[in-house]
Amino acid sequence: MKKGYHFFGFAGLRSRSIIIAMKTLLLFVCPVLLFITPAQSQGLETFENFPSTTGSYTSGSFPGMDGSGWTYVQCRGDKSIELPTPCLGKKRNPSAKLLSGTLARGCHTIIFSYRQAFSTAVNLNLLVNGEVVKNVTSAGGNADTAVLYSSDSIVLNLPGDFVMEFRQADSLNSGQVCIDNIFWTSYETGMGTGGDIAAEGLGQQGAGFVCNGKQLRLSCHSQGEKDLRLISMEGKPVRELRFTGPELDLLLDDCPGGLYVAILSDNENKIISTGKLILH
Repeated sequence: MKKGYHFFGFAGLRSRSIIIAMKTLLLFVCPVLLFITPAQSQGLETFENFPSTTGSYTSGSFPGMDGSGWTYVQCRGDKSIELPTPCLGKKRNPSAKLLSGTLARGCHTIIFSYRQAFSTAVNLNLLVNGEVVKNVTSAGGNADTAVLYSSDSIVLNLPGDFVMEFRQADSLNSGQVCIDNIFWTSYETGMGTGGDIAAEGLGQQGAGFVCNGKQLRLSCHSQGEKDLRLISMEGKPVRELRFTGPELDLLLDDCPGGLYVAILSDNENKIISTGKLILH
C-alpha cells in the first residue's frame, strides 16, 4: 500500500498533512552540504489521489497533493512504481498525457521517477509552460520493466506560476510509462550554488544534511524532540528515528546506494526541513 502511512511504523510518511507541508527539495552530490531551506518552498506530488487502479485507459482529473488540479488523458492504473501511479498509454487517441494545475512560486529544479511498463522503450517529454524541458528514455525490452529510472535534477530557474505536463514524445511509438514521486523546488529558494543556499537557509528552523558515503550527519537549530525519516525514490519509507539535541550522526550501511529524501519534523508533526541525499 503506497500512500496511507501513519507516522510511526513508517505508516504516515505520505499523509496529506505531511505531504502538503513539504515545499522545498534540492539535489547535490555527497560529500557536501546537501540542502538547507525552510519548508514552504518546495513541492511533492506522489499521486495519492490518482483514481485509476485498472488496466483500462481512461481520462479524468483529480486533486494534487498541494491542492492544484491534475488532468490525465489515456492513462491506466494497474502498472506502477508504487500504487497509485499514473501510466501513460501507447498509441492512444488522443495521445496520452498528464497535466498539472497551476503551481505557484516558480520552479528552480524538478526531479521525478519513471518506469517502463511493458517491452517498448520509454520516450517521454516533460513540458513546463508548454515548452519541452526534458526528454527521458529507457533501454526497452522485457528486462527493463524492472528498472526504476530517475530524471535527475532538471534546472529551470523559472519565476512565477507554472504548469508541468508529461506527454508521449511519439504518439505512435513511445512505450507505456509510469510516472511517480515528482519533487520540485521553488524559484524563491534562490539561485546560486548549494553553498549559497545553505548559508541563506540556516535559520532558527533550518537544518543541514551532510552525507559522506553512507554516513549522514544532521545539524538543526530547532529544540526538542524531532523525527527524521528517509524515503526512497520509489516512495518507500526506509528509516525513521526520533531524537533530541542539535546534532545526529546516522550510519546507513543497510540502505542501498541511490537517491533518498530526508524529512525532518518536530514533535507536532510539522516539517522543519527536507533534503535530497545521494548514498554511495
